[in-house]
Amino acid sequence: MDSARNDRVKIYISCHKDCAAVHNDVFTPVRQKDIVRFLLNGTEEDRFMAAHANEYCELLTQYWAWKYGDADYYGFCHYRRYFEFNDQVKTNAHRSVKREYLNARTAEELGLNDADRLRREIARYDVIAPRPFNYYICTVYWQYKNADHLHIEDLDAVMDIIRTEYPEYDRAAREYLYGHYLYSCNMFIMRRSLFEEYSAWLFAILRRFYERRDMEALRYSSEAMRTPGHLGERLFGIYLTHLMRQKRYEIGKRRIVLFEDTEPPFRAAPAFGGDAVALFVPVSAEKLAFAAVCLRSVADAASFDRHYDVVLLCSGVGDADKEKLREVLRGRANFSLRFFDVDRLLDERTLADLSAESRTAYMQLALPYLFAQYRRAVWLDAEIVALQDIAALYDCALDEEDCCAAVADVCFAGGLNGYSPILRESYADAVGKGAFAFAEPGVLVMNFAAMRSAYGEETLLHYVRNGFSGSAERRDLLNLLCSGRIRFLEYGWNFIPEAEGSERASACTFAPKDMYAAYRAAASAPMLVHFAGSEKPWEQADSRNAHLFWRICRETPYAEVLLLAAGMGDPSASDGFWMRLLFPRGSRRRALLKKFSRRFRKI
Repeated sequence: MDSARNDRVKIYISCHKDCAAVHNDVFTPVRQKDIVRFLLNGTEEDRFMAAHANEYCELLTQYWAWKYGDADYYGFCHYRRYFEFNDQVKTNAHRSVKREYLNARTAEELGLNDADRLRREIARYDVIAPRPFNYYICTVYWQYKNADHLHIEDLDAVMDIIRTEYPEYDRAAREYLYGHYLYSCNMFIMRRSLFEEYSAWLFAILRRFYERRDMEALRYSSEAMRTPGHLGERLFGIYLTHLMRQKRYEIGKRRIVLFEDTEPPFRAAPAFGGDAVALFVPVSAEKLAFAAVCLRSVADAASFDRHYDVVLLCSGVGDADKEKLREVLRGRANFSLRFFDVDRLLDERTLADLSAESRTAYMQLALPYLFAQYRRAVWLDAEIVALQDIAALYDCALDEEDCCAAVADVCFAGGLNGYSPILRESYADAVGKGAFAFAEPGVLVMNFAAMRSAYGEETLLHYVRNGFSGSAERRDLLNLLCSGRIRFLEYGWNFIPEAEGSERASACTFAPKDMYAAYRAAASAPMLVHFAGSEKPWEQADSRNAHLFWRICRETPYAEVLLLAAGMGDPSASDGFWMRLLFPRGSRRRALLKKFSRRFRKI
């Protein structure tokens, strides 16, 4: 057996919060606050380190591992930065690799998953360091001197400490600091004996630095107070140069991987102990305003006697917008709101290149597997205004074998029944069997156990990758995979209004008589209004149901966004939504607006 496999390799990952991580016994995520709590109960030196934790930055983890760890090799990375261990990975940069997410796929690609292989590779060297950054005509000393928030007097103080107290390192210090190659990030992997030597030297010098430079008295900025961490980067370069000058150590150099997003995986356990109405809503960056309206309408119509477990399936949604969406439900103690990163999941499953329609189709039909702890759930598209409590929808009757409950797509039925000969021909088998009721996927009550029994994850992946395409994909996939196991709801639970005279409105009239009559009856008292058809309030000021949307929209943080998008940003625009709604043609209000608009353009 290769003896390297028995080496105890510990690569500590410094974190300030829970984060995504590589899961094997080589990598050990360590939260800074846990180290501080531990050191506060330790020696005088430990307590000093704990008191200055924010100044030492990730060096705090190194100190803790030096004092209390036990390994043959000690390594240090950050929650967003790892070493890569796959030379075949392509990159445009010499010293770094970038990936959006840290997940099982990227960990495998970068050679981080195989613990035995990692041990063998690491055991070949005494030290593994990052590939250095080349400043070419500038020096490491110049870079520190010209860095924002740093003070060259601090590095000069450290150089003086080395010159007077560790003269054997002086030549290496001058060679490194006046050279062109910078080793950054306080990242390395080191054999135990060298690690203990380096740590004793490093922390002794930094402690002497505190005696010479009082950063608080010098009124350092918050970033400048992190100077000990910055000095540690330069000291590692000096120590590595000292080892390389001896020409008796094996030094390896690997690229750094920078992960843009290291949020921890979503915890799928139901909120409120599972005693809640579970609701999933897809939210993309383009539909944030619609999702806010949907959430607010659901909350306004909700019962205070029920709990609601809301999960937003997010794509391209940043932290600022998440906070705005939280604001929509602020004060609603019976609501839980959480965010699931769709982009992360699709990246891990090599589905990131799917079209927007395919992505939504996959997420909708994968929910029974992704959230297996849930019994049933409601799915609402973002462009929905709830006028009734969705708890009544969630509670609808479903037999054990029913995969889901949905409303029949009346517009599609009209197309099959004569409005679109091409559509009728494409679905000839269904038409021949008299099947006109196809479930519209924008509103679903989903029975997760039944859906799992109807199709497997691999079948779903096959169809998403190879099967359907185009705007009908979601509907076709849902009706294919749940064929014969869909319970149909009354149209009020997914009423899609159509603009008078539109093609979609005409298509609806071709639907079988009973379907069209039920659809028309729902128009007078809908429970959920789904603006997925030809009537879109943000485009049509005089549409029949626009007031339902704008009444709710005014109570969300996105009202101004839609206002500007609808045309109010250009007062001279003749067809803007808000111009027609608030400043009708021929009105005194519109004349005054144009008058002031002309004045402002002259300024």
